[in-house]
Amino acid sequence: MSQWLIRPLVFGVIEVKKEQLTTGLDVGLPLKVPYLGFYLTDGSRKVLCDTGINAKYIIDGKAWAGSPAEGGGKWVLKALAAEGLTPDEIDTVIYSHLHNDHAGNCHLFSHARHVFQDAEWKELLDPLPSMMIRGDFDQSLIPEMKNLNCQRIVGDVELFDGLSLILTPGHTAGSQCLLVSTRQGVYIIAGDTVHILPIAFPFMKEMTLMDGSRLQITPAPKNWGAAVPSSLVYDHYAWYRSVYRIQSLLRSPEHLIAGHEPSIVGKVFG
Repeated sequence: MSQWLIRPLVFGVIEVKKEQLTTGLDVGLPLKVPYLGFYLTDGSRKVLCDTGINAKYIIDGKAWAGSPAEGGGKWVLKALAAEGLTPDEIDTVIYSHLHNDHAGNCHLFSHARHVFQDAEWKELLDPLPSMMIRGDFDQSLIPEMKNLNCQRIVGDVELFDGLSLILTPGHTAGSQCLLVSTRQGVYIIAGDTVHILPIAFPFMKEMTLMDGSRLQITPAPKNWGAAVPSSLVYDHYAWYRSVYRIQSLLRSPEHLIAGHEPSIVGKVFG
């Protein structure tokens, strides 16, 4: 089986309130988290998971919910250049989902195949009113993606040797996780099914921030169960099933790569 390397790439930063990501815990506590992409290679293929937020979604320095933010195509190009890459070298772009902070720079990768779930495409075409209010989906992506080489998949798929996709709905209908085989075992890139690690490991007492410092946090009460949902879940039944599935597939907690986790900045997996 192919062995892959995973390099998290910082495509921007956003400052949120922690209770937006772990509902009801640490109310009012500011938390700076990265917009992340992931560069994956097995030595021949060059794959990118997610393309970050487009600068047009940041108005007067603020993104979703009035949160201070930075990001955009310049961040994407800079992060790729630091790895010695240009967008044209990426052969496949995988989307954990099609929210504007994960698919916002799809246009930069005109030479790649773009892979996402069919259910996610349908949700982009016909979002719920609540999604429109919050601005999760930007339908201006539709004509852009129609000009790209897109592949819609249904359910679980082995995309390449050692790299599989599993459908994990809840945050969105077509959210998916990547199962990536490395020399250190199989890592799960969770996208926004798990924004930060305390969602899937609710009894954590501290987090590691982007600069390596530690932040004391409140563990969830035991009667809350095995996961704490964010405020960004549309189908709670589906979401809990997805998180339970992710947890059952983990070799260890260290093998979960959360979609906005600050502690993984600067690391390499595999």
